[in-house]
Amino acid sequence: MKIAVIGASGWLGGAVAREAVARGHDVTAIGRDESKLRGVDGARVAVADVGDPGSLQRAIAGSDAVVSAVTDRSTGDRSIIPRTVRTLLDVLPASGVKRLAIVGGGGSLEVAPGVRAIDEPGFPKQYRAEALAQAEALEILRAENTALAWTYLSPPPHHLAPGDKTGRYRAAGGDTPVTDASGESRITSGDLAAALVDELEQPRFTGQRFTAATA
Repeated sequence: MKIAVIGASGWLGGAVAREAVARGHDVTAIGRDESKLRGVDGARVAVADVGDPGSLQRAIAGSDAVVSAVTDRSTGDRSIIPRTVRTLLDVLPASGVKRLAIVGGGGSLEVAPGVRAIDEPGFPKQYRAEALAQAEALEILRAENTALAWTYLSPPPHHLAPGDKTGRYRAAGGDTPVTDASGESRITSGDLAAALVDELEQPRFTGQRFTAATA
């Protein structure tokens, strides 16, 4: 499969790109700074900016699927996140790409009926803007009447950490975090990347949000 990963210079986008390469996929690592993309061995490198739809269209041309892992923190409101989704909804059909996977946020997952993690008093203030932007991106996808086969992956709301793939994770669709036998919800970046590539290889959550956590 030909997979283009936007934001491959980041820790999550890079993890997805490396996992896809390890499985033998033809990967294009996309970012604004070519020097930061060299860490994805085995991937083709393409320089593009989500603010320049033309450059993005050229970078993803010929791909079977596009993964977006954009978490730019250059603006206080993190508005680049929902803006990227809107751009991709225009650019992908024009490029002939039919599948879109978003590495999203977990702050909008419900920790109780009708209560999102971000609505809790103890939700970290420094992550609030990004969580709200990620929630907006999901709503854009849900509201759009598009033929794109999209999916949106949310990590656990509070416990996502750099780490290797263990293979001991469980994925489920919906707005509720996946928990283990003790009620905890956590995952490593390696397992989150594996869950996303699993979905690209064998789609189960097309047109919806899904989440994954250590089983």
